[in-house]
Amino acid sequence: MAIEMHKQWSGLDFPRLLSSNVAFVNTDSQNSILNPDGCLSHEQIWRNANKQGGPLFNTLRLASAARKAAMQFLWLRYDRFIGEIEPTNEIDRVQYHFWNKDYDGDRAKKDWEADLVQEIKEVMQPGDITLVYPAWSIFTGTPVDRWLNQWGTRTLLISGYHTDWCVEMATRHARDLGYIPIVVGDACGSTQPLHDQTLDQINTCYAPVITTDAAIGFIEQGLEGRQKFAAN
Repeated sequence: MAIEMHKQWSGLDFPRLLSSNVAFVNTDSQNSILNPDGCLSHEQIWRNANKQGGPLFNTLRLASAARKAAMQFLWLRYDRFIGEIEPTNEIDRVQYHFWNKDYDGDRAKKDWEADLVQEIKEVMQPGDITLVYPAWSIFTGTPVDRWLNQWGTRTLLISGYHTDWCVEMATRHARDLGYIPIVVGDACGSTQPLHDQTLDQINTCYAPVITTDAAIGFIEQGLEGRQKFAAN
């Protein structure tokens, strides 16, 4: 179900926000979720993800448009086995154990789970950044906020998985840090009804939720406006 952008955001100048001082932020386009052999394949998010209109398909379209605006790219990944290689507390230990007790893959397979899918790797460029974030938020325990500040970033164009976990957390934390998060709803994925419910929650409370078509249109409008201004 497409989420209509809440009218409270109608006063924002989206072409300007999405054509300068903006970073492309994608969470968890990785094998565990988007490969049928991944440990979360039972969620079925991978099905039709790269078919026309699917979240991976839309992410690739969005990335192509973002390149034209010279955005900085962050491809961020979550490792559900992080508790085996990072310090944990008691609540981490019991949760990770419960999640992973029946998983029989070795460390190489676990690293593969957190690796980006091939479709994303094929569109990455040398300046893109990818890393595994160790907590629920992409900002906790990572240099992401520092990098964004160094780049002079104002707006975050957010897509990825899971809508109700890492996408929502990234959006809310970004807003608290003073950024302008804009979520591309049809370039995000999760199970239903949580996907639609979370997009509605984000749109109502924290940040605009727009479509891939709208985002691409805003980027193109903003670039056209900049070109006209530069020509005068």
